[in-house]
Amino acid sequence: MSLPDITPVLPEQIASPQATRLRTFLQYLDASLSTGLSIYVYGSAAVALYLADDSPKYEYGYTRDIDIGAMEPDRVEDLVLDSDIVDPPLHLQTYDVTRWMIHPDWKESTVDVSHILETKRLAVRLLHPIDLIITKLERAGDQDLEDGQFLYGRYIDDVELISRRTREAAKFYPLNARIVSQVEYSFAAIFEEAIGLRDLL
Repeated sequence: MSLPDITPVLPEQIASPQATRLRTFLQYLDASLSTGLSIYVYGSAAVALYLADDSPKYEYGYTRDIDIGAMEPDRVEDLVLDSDIVDPPLHLQTYDVTRWMIHPDWKESTVDVSHILETKRLAVRLLHPIDLIITKLERAGDQDLEDGQFLYGRYIDDVELISRRTREAAKFYPLNARIVSQVEYSFAAIFEEAIGLRDLL
């Protein structure tokens, strides 16, 4: 399933304090590399970079982690995992994104934002906003719902596509009644429409 190309509506510049902090850290990491490296970012850091121009106004807190769902080549030993070059300090957290509910072809739809960050050896790819929202549905926290609402308002307007993508992702995830209930709750809270997943149990 192909997802919409959102490149034309990406932020043209880094303006928000959160995204500025992330750029500083990632440029520091970029300068430490001797060869090319691609990282796939999700979580709050990805949301902050998608909203880097500070529009719409999003009052998120300062994340302390950059969630890395995968990297190519996989050589975590070469990474600067922590740095106090920014305040508060940031930490690279390598946590396989497939431990969350996500479509199996997620990597094909990731979005390269290296040009916005002005990195050279470090390629920074974000989960597509649709896949990013899907990873947050199970968590169902207030921040996750707010993240989903801002991404939906900024980048996505096709709820039917998101519903299909979510159902396809759910088919590859070990569902139980609790997870289904949380995903259905989050979906309704973000999109104001229902999604039924109980038939997949």
